[in-house]
Amino acid sequence: MRLSPFDGPCLLREALPLAWSLEDEAGNDWEMCRYLQVLADFELPHDGSDDSQSLQAIKTDLTLLWLAKTLKVTLPNEVEAVMGLESVAWHAQVALPIGQQGVVVFCLSKEFPMLLKLNAQIEQCISQASGYVIYAKWLPMRNMLLDSFEKMIFRYHRRYIQQLRELGV
Repeated sequence: MRLSPFDGPCLLREALPLAWSLEDEAGNDWEMCRYLQVLADFELPHDGSDDSQSLQAIKTDLTLLWLAKTLKVTLPNEVEAVMGLESVAWHAQVALPIGQQGVVVFCLSKEFPMLLKLNAQIEQCISQASGYVIYAKWLPMRNMLLDSFEKMIFRYHRRYIQQLRELGV
């Protein structure tokens, strides 16, 4: 069964490296915030109107790509997932107890792999023929990280709406 988008802005992916962890701690807010900002900049199309800035951006992008290739990040298994401003849902092979608090570990980019680790609490666990659908709510984030996270969700949501328009849906 396919996951449905949440009401409101969300990121919907058929294959997102994501896992639930009781052993991990939430990531460093400053580092995750900066990563989300760099990822947003990298994903923006640059028109090359300012050659000096464009050349600097190209050099930075290339340096980041080379650095990312040297990192050995073990990514979680890919699952279908939907992330919203207040909650997250994903397909899982095992049930999780309602009320359990833990960390959602996920990666947004295989080119720039960094595991983002956000605190969450299990809200629902729905049994299906192929496993379970887990629904969790995000636990409070510090303002700096919350701002970057919300911008990321809105950015991916705009792209999703644009794709629907291009498909004529």
